[in-house]
Amino acid sequence: MRAQGYLYALLTAAFFGAGAVLANRVTREIDPLLTTELNLSIGAVLLAGYLAARRRPLVPRGLSVRDRARIGFVSVVGTGLSLALVITGLSRTSPVNGGFLIQLQGPTAVLASVLLLRDRLRWWQSAGLAVTLAGGVLVVLREPGAGFTAVGSGDLLVLAGAVLAGLAFLPAKSLMAKVPALQLSLWRLVPAAVVLLPVLLLAPGPLRWHPDTGTLGLQLLLAVTNFCLAYVTLHLALDRLRPWETASVLQLEPAFTVVVSLLALSLAPTPLQLAGGVLMIAGGLVSNRPAPAPRTEPAPDPPPTPDGGRLPSPVPADPAYQNSRGTTP
Repeated sequence: MRAQGYLYALLTAAFFGAGAVLANRVTREIDPLLTTELNLSIGAVLLAGYLAARRRPLVPRGLSVRDRARIGFVSVVGTGLSLALVITGLSRTSPVNGGFLIQLQGPTAVLASVLLLRDRLRWWQSAGLAVTLAGGVLVVLREPGAGFTAVGSGDLLVLAGAVLAGLAFLPAKSLMAKVPALQLSLWRLVPAAVVLLPVLLLAPGPLRWHPDTGTLGLQLLLAVTNFCLAYVTLHLALDRLRPWETASVLQLEPAFTVVVSLLALSLAPTPLQLAGGVLMIAGGLVSNRPAPAPRTEPAPDPPPTPDGGRLPSPVPADPAYQNSRGTTP
């Protein structure tokens, strides 16, 4: 079971890691906003079909008004707007840069939980966040001696999208106790796709759309892998592993981005970017480490009896032998 969980988590990291390269390639021929709408819509249809085939309900029930507002925030801000920023940024920057910078959603979620929920930040989490941020700076700088003028608009857009996705972790976490994971994934996609549709219709000027057959195939591959299969494999991994174990495996997403970029685009990261990527992965692994379980003291021995023996440990009375006053006869 655990080996299968790690395999599913690794597949999820591979899907998301390759997604940065696919989005970079697709947005050369298709406008980023159109790509975002296609991803959300295709993913929602496929997830709905998967849930229907497994005879699971599509609509969450018994949610309060506050919970529905949380779903709206997670979907519109944490998924739709975040995804539009990330995909637009990936169309203007290297997929290697984008793949690494997306990982900053993790530190954002941790810092938000500290500031908003008053969670305690442990020393190894602080160290992991510092290492992750330092690695992100190296990834953006690209070359030794380069100043922050090397930071492009694409890098900033990906960073903004990662921050919004990280902020959505908090309401999404509270919803996971009330809504099944795949059902929640479906309702992250549906409202986002609906809200984005009028934005496409009101966009000034024509949206870029001149794909060939190969680009359409890559678009379909991006939607199927990153917006359907990745959610299914993530759900299967969480069923078999602890959340922190799954999160640790997902830190390998940038490694898959680098490998796919090298194989598909012959785009190799600079040594400084590789060093920064290693720091980001290491920092993510450290910051996802769980707190040690509290130590429980063993129960004290019963006091000795006058003849040197031991009194038996107290045993709770069986309710079947209690009288109407709640006492044992």
